[in-house]
Amino acid sequence: MRLPLPTNRRNPLDRELSLYGLIDAIRPRSNLMATPDVRSPNRALSERIQFVSCAVLVVFIVGWAGWFFPFDDLLDQSGTPLGADFSMFYVAGQVVLDGAGDQLYDQAEHQRRLQQLFPAIDPSFALPYRYPPFVATLMAPLAALPYALAYAAFFALSCVAWWTAARQLVAASPALGETWQRSLRWAIIGWPVALETLVGGQASMFALLIAVSVYVLLQKQRLVFAGAILALAAYKPNVLALLALGCLIRYPRMLKGCVPVVAAIGPLCLAPNGWEGVTQYRELTTSLATQAWDVATPMWKVHGLAPWFNLTLGSDGRLACGLIGLAAVAFVAIRARFLSGAGAIEPIWFATLISVNSLFNAYTPIYDLVLLGIAAVLTAEHLVREHGPNVNRSLAATQLMLGIVYLGPHLSQALAKSTGAQPFGLILAALAVWQGSMMLQSQRAPVALRDQLLTSVSR
Repeated sequence: MRLPLPTNRRNPLDRELSLYGLIDAIRPRSNLMATPDVRSPNRALSERIQFVSCAVLVVFIVGWAGWFFPFDDLLDQSGTPLGADFSMFYVAGQVVLDGAGDQLYDQAEHQRRLQQLFPAIDPSFALPYRYPPFVATLMAPLAALPYALAYAAFFALSCVAWWTAARQLVAASPALGETWQRSLRWAIIGWPVALETLVGGQASMFALLIAVSVYVLLQKQRLVFAGAILALAAYKPNVLALLALGCLIRYPRMLKGCVPVVAAIGPLCLAPNGWEGVTQYRELTTSLATQAWDVATPMWKVHGLAPWFNLTLGSDGRLACGLIGLAAVAFVAIRARFLSGAGAIEPIWFATLISVNSLFNAYTPIYDLVLLGIAAVLTAEHLVREHGPNVNRSLAATQLMLGIVYLGPHLSQALAKSTGAQPFGLILAALAVWQGSMMLQSQRAPVALRDQLLTSVSR
């Protein structure tokens, strides 16, 4: 008598991405009983991701703590203060608290204050303040605290933004199924880029939360609210500039939320030093885009295409890179508006915008690459939607993409330190082209279906 096949009671969406059901259908029950480990590729991959993420997290924490040995000051072995870039925010907040807003963009004054905070720091150590004046105003309450306590508070806020963004992003990708969602949560916890961003005292986690929130709101067609959230990226205008342009072209109604928030930020910009401070910041951003920087930035620290443009065009390279990025985003947004309208947002469209935003940004340091986590998750969501039954194609492509995003930035940075050339920009360009091709294919499909229906109706 033939035994019945075992019943697979797992989530059908998760089953689409695995071979588990196929194995059950074609292998005899005796073989299944003889081989107790019949996990799906997704389940096995999830376990590997959990192990690697935990290992990276433990090694990172131990290494970071040991880097400050012998713990006799707040400087690490390289002479960098605890929180690194947070010290720049802290000093800017001090300037505002002391009523010295005219010195907000004075590099010599910042170095003098750093020397007071960290007496053992190298006098030539420099962290130029290049943010809008209102950011210094917002940092003033933290600057009223002792430095270590202020950094702990900033670190906690960044962790909240990080985890909130991760949960929103995974929840907004239902096609991934339970196994993939669990894998991605673990990957985010042990992602080296995210960990470096947190301990480095950077504000990129807030840009991550803003971008994810905008995507979720666009999914729900809450365009005005999405515009208001997007305007908060003004804290660092270049970080989401191209993404914002693409969204506003496709969804003009977002301006109704964006404009009032920008107007509300205006008074905060005037607080440190009035219009003079705003003028100083405008002159600073212009010089950063068109001239050599006062503090040289090694090529290995920049992960977009700007360094490659600089090699060929000199000081005009960053400007040319930005202009090409503007053209690319305008094409992507106008095409989507023409073919798909202002309807529900497609994951691959937003993922492509994120990659283009990072690729053509005039300055893309490693901590701003946390935005690529959005591109990776939404690309995986698209692959599952489009190729779920084709397990080999979807699983292999997703693993390769996640591997590039997870390990690529630090591996390429290590290579760039020894060679002087940063290859990640080229890798990211290939990823953006791949995402763009999938976006164009997904947009052509509805058009072909519409034309077919019109033809049938006319007959």
